[in-house]
Amino acid sequence: MTASAANTYGLGHWQGPSFTSIPPTMLPPDSISPFADKLGTNYVPSEAEIKDIRGLLIDPTEELGRIQAQIDEMEVFVCQLKAKHSSLKTAIDAHEALISPVRRAPDDVLREIFLACLPIEHNTLMDPSEAPILLGRICRHWRAVAHTTPMLWSSIYIPLPDLPDHDPSTRLEVVSWSLWNVVEQWFERSGTCPLTVSLSDSTEYAYEFDLDNHLVTLLLSVCNRLRHLSLSAETKVLLPLLCLGPEELPILKSLRIRSDDSVPFTDHQGVTNALQIPSLMDISLRVTADPRSLPLKWSQLTGLTLECQPVWRANGDKEGLDGIGALQVLRWCPNLLRCELQITNWDDIGLASNTSLITLPHLHTLVFRGPCQFPRWIPYLAVPKLRCLQVGSVQVTARFRDTPVEEAGMRVELETGRFTSDSLLELLRAFPAISHLHLYSDFFSAGKALLALDHLALPHNLCPILTHAVLALGPGPSDAAILQFIGARMAAPTPLQLFEAHFRREMETDIMPGLQTFISDGLQVSLNYREVSRWKFDARAGLTEPE
Repeated sequence: MTASAANTYGLGHWQGPSFTSIPPTMLPPDSISPFADKLGTNYVPSEAEIKDIRGLLIDPTEELGRIQAQIDEMEVFVCQLKAKHSSLKTAIDAHEALISPVRRAPDDVLREIFLACLPIEHNTLMDPSEAPILLGRICRHWRAVAHTTPMLWSSIYIPLPDLPDHDPSTRLEVVSWSLWNVVEQWFERSGTCPLTVSLSDSTEYAYEFDLDNHLVTLLLSVCNRLRHLSLSAETKVLLPLLCLGPEELPILKSLRIRSDDSVPFTDHQGVTNALQIPSLMDISLRVTADPRSLPLKWSQLTGLTLECQPVWRANGDKEGLDGIGALQVLRWCPNLLRCELQITNWDDIGLASNTSLITLPHLHTLVFRGPCQFPRWIPYLAVPKLRCLQVGSVQVTARFRDTPVEEAGMRVELETGRFTSDSLLELLRAFPAISHLHLYSDFFSAGKALLALDHLALPHNLCPILTHAVLALGPGPSDAAILQFIGARMAAPTPLQLFEAHFRREMETDIMPGLQTFISDGLQVSLNYREVSRWKFDARAGLTEPE
């Protein structure tokens, strides 16, 4: 490369090594080499031929050495250029950092930026790679701003992992040294801010332990600032907190308790004190108890989640939440916005002794889980603002779950086995605002899903504004039924936008060509078939692979 050529490519003055042109190879091409037909074979040359080959290779070997020398020289030069490039870039980056706009940002602007870095899906983690701890590791000024911004430290997740060594003294020493000081400093930096705290202790305490060394003690020191509290541990560990009253927990707004103890929750003395805090509006409980026996201030609750396991008494009675009890709980909570109930006793929810109307004017989310049956229950409820309803354990797909629902629409997820055929149709008629519908059926309830599918099409036309339908079905319906349903819904004034079907059978025929017209009109289609195993079992050969 000449100097002028170098300038042409923007390299400035060429100060590297000069390279001579490489002469053509002295080794004859394979086609004219005397040994061309022997190359790549197992031929053994004679002594005379060996001498000829060595003479033939003298000039090419010297040329190869010259080329290698030039390559080495070029690599040295490239390394020098890379070193110079790195040095210049470091100097440029350092100077550009001096004029970075963030250096001139006022502290109040920095604080807003820092607050925007906090997670919104969960409480803040004690993780050096995440805010707020990470923000204090950038520079001295940022650390000062972060440590003097109490809102950055107003939430925290405190995990106490189970340790392989269950010796109490060893565990308490680990907790004391690894977490105690960190949490204590965290609370100090939070100033006087209301706190959102979640504590999870996965240890099974089969021994007597000293609560003075447990992190629950630190929560006691800031209990007057606890606004949102989530606790997961054995009940006896949580007793110091749960026994507090309104004087110690004056601003507690939401409380979440997760305890897998087999001992009934209410058997612990004083454990229900925190449940009666006047400011408490949101309760979530997963404990062993009959929820109707808990002294909650039901009428003031706006959020309620009950996943209580039933209590078995010595006489064999099972105390839990049945269908009648679920309606009674709803009757006690007229101000609910969100409610999730785990029903543990199989009962007929339509045989409630109190047939008065349950009016929930603000309720937007209602979830029933567990082995419950709903032959007739719609007549008991007046829920004008309900926008999300789930009955049974329905596993929704990510696409369905993440699709937003319009203000006038409603999301409904139903396990059809929880209904009779009549009550399923009754529900679909009762909520004409259903825009997102997910129906799950097993082998025994597949007929109910087919019935619902038929009534969702003309002339019945239930759910007139249905735009998203997901069917997780047993052995049916047939591909013809699917085509008929989609055709009817696409012809409706409000056409489908998304259709998913999850079958428990092999694909019968390829129906995608029949859907192309609808797909061209904007319909998203996903059809998923289960592969049926072709393995065979023989009494002598056992399980054999398909051929």
